[in-house]
Amino acid sequence: MVAASVYQHNSNQVEKGSISEANSSAAGSLVAAGQMISNFLALLNRESLKQVVPDVESSLHIVNQTLSMLEALLENQDFEKVLLEILTAITIKTAELMKADRVTIFFLDEDKKELWSVVAKGEGNNTLGELRFPADQGIVGEVATFKRVVNVPYDFYDDPRSNTAKKSDKKTGYRTYTLLALPLLNRQGDLVAVVQLLNKVKNSYTQNASLNDKIDRQGFTEEDQKLFKNFAPSMRLVLESSKSLYGATQRQRAATALIKATESLNLSSLDLEETLTRVMDEAKTLMKADRSTLWLIDRERNELWAQIPQADGSSQEIRILMGVGFAGKVAQSGEALNIPFDLYDHPNSDNSKKVDQESGYRTCSLLCMPVYNSNQELIGVTQLVNKKKTGDNDPYNPNDWPEAPECWQASFNRIDEEYMKAFNIQAGVAIQRAKLFATIKQQEQIQRDMLRSLSNGVISTDKTGKIIATNESAKKLLGYDHGDSLEGLSVSQFINIKGGNFAQWLQNALTAKTAKDSRQYYPDQTLISQGLESSKHCVNLSINSIADASDQTHVYAALVVMDDISDEKRLKTTMYRYMT
Repeated sequence: MVAASVYQHNSNQVEKGSISEANSSAAGSLVAAGQMISNFLALLNRESLKQVVPDVESSLHIVNQTLSMLEALLENQDFEKVLLEILTAITIKTAELMKADRVTIFFLDEDKKELWSVVAKGEGNNTLGELRFPADQGIVGEVATFKRVVNVPYDFYDDPRSNTAKKSDKKTGYRTYTLLALPLLNRQGDLVAVVQLLNKVKNSYTQNASLNDKIDRQGFTEEDQKLFKNFAPSMRLVLESSKSLYGATQRQRAATALIKATESLNLSSLDLEETLTRVMDEAKTLMKADRSTLWLIDRERNELWAQIPQADGSSQEIRILMGVGFAGKVAQSGEALNIPFDLYDHPNSDNSKKVDQESGYRTCSLLCMPVYNSNQELIGVTQLVNKKKTGDNDPYNPNDWPEAPECWQASFNRIDEEYMKAFNIQAGVAIQRAKLFATIKQQEQIQRDMLRSLSNGVISTDKTGKIIATNESAKKLLGYDHGDSLEGLSVSQFINIKGGNFAQWLQNALTAKTAKDSRQYYPDQTLISQGLESSKHCVNLSINSIADASDQTHVYAALVVMDDISDEKRLKTTMYRYMT
C-alpha cells in the first residue's frame, strides 16, 4: 500500500502546480472543488503564508460548503479519487512549508478509539483503504490523547518511544532521524487529526543526496511550530469536510452491505441447515470478521448448539450449557457482548486461550449478539470472531501463537453492533421460518408413518381434492403397487363407487358448511378399482373435512377412509348359505 498522506520532499523539484485533473464525471463539481484546493495551496510558501492565508481561508469556506452540499450526490469512486487528491495536495504543501521529508495525517475515529490514515490501494488505484491503530498507541497516540505537540530532535532512535518506529523502519527500509507531531483542533478544542512530520531537511542539498545527507540535524524548531499554527485553520477546514464525507461513503457502503445481506437471507431456502449456513456467511461478510458461529438455543436441554464446519467440508454439532462461555452468557442475559482487541487481556479468556492453543488459532476480538424471533423470544446468538484490520496485512501464522497477528489487531465498535442488531432481526425471521418448515416436515413424516401403519385405506387431499398422501392399504384397494406415486393427482379419478357419486361427495366435504357435509359416512359401498389390477371391493367409506380449528367453515383439506369389509362380507355370505 502507498500512503496517500505521505510526501517525500525534494527541494530541487517541488510540485507547485495542482494535482493532475480528475476525469470528467457526474461529480464534476466535486472534482472542481478538489482542483480549487490544490490551486489555493500552491499559492503558499514560507514567506507569503501570513498574507495569503486569510484569502485562502475565506475561499476554503466556500469549498467547505460545496463539499457539504455534495454529500448526498457523490458517487463513492468519484469522491475517493478527489479525496485522495485533496489529501495528497495538503501533505505535499505541508511538507514543502515545514521542510519535512515525510508527512502523514492521522484522523481520529471516536467510535473505535482509533487513529487512521487514508491509503491508496496501489499505484494508479483510486480506491482507498485505511491504516488504523489504537488512539493511545505510540507518539501519535500521545499527541491525540493529551492534545500536545511532541518534538523529538536528532537522533530519534535515542528516544525510548522509538521502538515501534524502529520496527516499522526496518520493515520499510526507511530511517527516522527527527519527528514533529502536532494536534489539529477545531474551534471547540476537539481533536480533528494529528499531523506527523518526519525528518526535517536542509534548505539545500544535491539532487542525489542520501536521506542522511539531507537531514537538518537541528530538527524541527519553535519557528516551524508557529508556521504550522498559521497554516492550521486552512488545513482544518478541508480535513473536517474530507473526514465527514469519507465517513459518509463508508456508512453508505456498510448500509449497502447490510441491505445485500438481509436480501440474501430473504431469498434463502426453507431448509434449516442451509439457512444457518447462510446466516453465518452473510454475518461474517457484513462485519468483516474472520469467523462466525450461529448458536441456537435448545430450551428443553438448557443448551446452545451450533454446526461447526470441519476441514473435510462436513459439519459437526457442538453443544454448550446455557451460561457457559461468552455465547452462553449472552444467551442467558440477552445482552450483547463486545470484547475489543486484545481478548486475551479479558479476565474470562482462559478457555479461549486453551482452545486456541489446541486448534492453532488466535482469538483477538469478539462480538456476540442475541437473535430474537418475531415474538421477541430469544432463539440464538451470533458470534463473530476477529474483526479484520483494514489494509494489506500478513495472514496469521499459527507458529506465532500467542502473539497477536497484525491482520486481527482491530475491534468491533458501536456501529458494528447497530448493523448486527438490524441483521439479526432478519436472521431471526429466517431462522424461525426454517424451523417452522422443519417442524411441518417432521409432522408430515409422522402423519405418513401413521398412515402406513393403518390397516384401513387412507388418502389425504388438499383443498382442491389433489392427493397429498396415501398409505399402502389405499394403494392396494385402488389396484396400485407400493412404488406407484399418486401424489398431486385428483383423488376423484381413482375412486369409483358403483351407483354413487364420489366426486360430488368430496366436493361437499371441501365446501362444507354443515356437520352433515363435513362428516360423511357411506357403508357397504362397492369400490371398483381402476389400477393395474381391476377388481371390486366392499368398503365402508368415510369422507371427512379438515378445517381450521377457529373457523370450521374454513376447510383446507379432506381425509378419505376406506374400510375394506370384503372378507367380512364373504364370511357372512358363506355362513348364511351354510345355515340355510
